[in-house]
Amino acid sequence: MDAENRTITLSSNGIPGPGVPGPGRPWPEIPGVPGVPERTAPQPILPSWYEPTSITLERELADRLLAERVILVGGRLDDALANHVAAQLLLLDAQSNDPIKLHLSAPDADLDAALSVAAAIDLINAPVHVVARGAVRGAAIAVLAAAAQREAHRHTMFVLSAPHFTADGTADELAAVADQHERLAARFRDLIAEATGRPADEVAADLDAGRVLDAEEAQTYGLVTRLV
Repeated sequence: MDAENRTITLSSNGIPGPGVPGPGRPWPEIPGVPGVPERTAPQPILPSWYEPTSITLERELADRLLAERVILVGGRLDDALANHVAAQLLLLDAQSNDPIKLHLSAPDADLDAALSVAAAIDLINAPVHVVARGAVRGAAIAVLAAAAQREAHRHTMFVLSAPHFTADGTADELAAVADQHERLAARFRDLIAEATGRPADEVAADLDAGRVLDAEEAQTYGLVTRLV
């Protein structure tokens, strides 16, 4: 049937029935009829604070904390997380020289990743205040040691442990990897020695022994400057 040939249904009082245009009203949208747009389904009206996914909520929370110059470092500290943290540090440093607060809870960390964050802390002009919570273990302590102001919650646990590595390859390749690891391990040891004021040999012995410290012991050791 031609789109122009339409049948109008009138009610008993002569008024066009529901869905039928009256004077001054357009014809209803007819799906499938050329030239007549289809009606779109109504969309729900959501409150402005609603976010559809937890990922978006986490991103918004991180953005709000970043606006307050607060950085959260939690979980395993690997290269991806280290790059993200370093980028945040550089961004905040470019904005101003106001202090940056970094909350650290890392039960495990890659040595090169932890040292890269420590290097970023040392590079920027803005002072970084590290607040340790939960557990800080192994190479993650390098991030704490790099900061001038080091705080800890009273129930925080610290584990001084020497980082290990595994590698595959030829004898020459393994020798090169081992040499690189020794250099990184020495840098890690020296960071702790500089922060605590203890001899490097003593720190090396504690790392080899896997010494465990609670918050008060860490303060006595010199690893923490203040308990919160």
